[in-house]
Amino acid sequence: MFKNKDEAIFYIENIKRKEKRTNLNRMHRALEMLGNPERAYKVIHVAGTNGKGSTVSYLTNILREAGFSVGSFISPYVIKFNERIMYNLSYISDEDLVKYANIIYDLKLKLEEEDEVITFFEFITLMGLLYFKDKHVDFAVVEVGLGGVLDATNIFDHALRIITNIGFDHMNALGNTLSEIADKKLGILHENEKLISAVDESLLKQFEDHSKELNSRLYWVNKDIKDIKESFNGVSFKYKNEAFRTPLLGIFQAYNAALAIEAIRQIMPDISSSTIQSALDKTAWPGRLQIIKHKPIILIDGGHNIHGIDAVVKSIKGLTNQKIHVLFTALKDKEIDKMLRALDEIASDYIFTTINDSRASSIMDILAVNQKPYKAIDYYKEALSYLDNFGPDEIILVTGSLHFISLVINFLKK
Repeated sequence: MFKNKDEAIFYIENIKRKEKRTNLNRMHRALEMLGNPERAYKVIHVAGTNGKGSTVSYLTNILREAGFSVGSFISPYVIKFNERIMYNLSYISDEDLVKYANIIYDLKLKLEEEDEVITFFEFITLMGLLYFKDKHVDFAVVEVGLGGVLDATNIFDHALRIITNIGFDHMNALGNTLSEIADKKLGILHENEKLISAVDESLLKQFEDHSKELNSRLYWVNKDIKDIKESFNGVSFKYKNEAFRTPLLGIFQAYNAALAIEAIRQIMPDISSSTIQSALDKTAWPGRLQIIKHKPIILIDGGHNIHGIDAVVKSIKGLTNQKIHVLFTALKDKEIDKMLRALDEIASDYIFTTINDSRASSIMDILAVNQKPYKAIDYYKEALSYLDNFGPDEIILVTGSLHFISLVINFLKK
């Protein structure tokens, strides 16, 4: 039994991450043993390559503004482990984290007697789903971990489904073409459901055909998003001819917010625009084009694949014509060369660094594909201290890895 949060988190984070799976029988068996907590509330299920976290945040804020109690399940966390499971916008308490970790630990031992092995992500998913039931939430907003069809969260009999977008990431698990990746993510859609998406138009027919096969209805938001304007104060846009704004930076936030607006209006057709706007105004999402310092402006963004980096580059080009400094590192399984080629459009130079993680790329890995002036600083904390050398009118972007951004935020808070 875990006595405190540190013991619980240490155990959970050392559970086997992957276990070959051809179906979701293990998750269904575990949920049955828990009394099927996933049936106790309505569910909005969010998949996609990028934008899932901020979409979950918009949805949660709007549902709260409308008076509902809401559980939110996200991955990965940015600042602390407790972020993964939230109730009414507050992280699960340390006491409840220990309580539910112990419950799922006991369940894990029972399943091992049946030769079933619970993975890391299954463990925390089960914790969240049971916690939401005990909190008597009206809605659970649940982010997919990886892909869709065989993800541990794909166990809801019925849900409102969202697929934010499709880009290249986790190709070893999801496929080497956008169509293959889309096929995996479309696996969250079941018969007679609604799917809301901001997928690129090139994949729209695949989404339409798949929805028709399942007698489900697709709502594609892109066609109704107009007049996107971006500044360092946020993004304004029109959705279905109604004006909205979000304090979050990045042109892509117009699409994430529109997904949330459309989803909520499928649930509550009569919700007022003022209620939605009030919720958008309150939405925060750390680590996504977040300004952490002025003079100089330091932006942090967890873009960790080419799709995410492309979105960051597009947004920064919309904010300024000024070339910027980029502090960068990435995990070694990412397409670092493509990420840097995209960043080259806005970067005057780079500061390359690394983090203490077995998955992290080395500075030599990064230099092998770099084409711009650079400074190499072995340790990320020293690289962050180096940013003090820049003048008040300069702009620095810190990006390349969500794990890196998590370390940056925690370091700067101290």
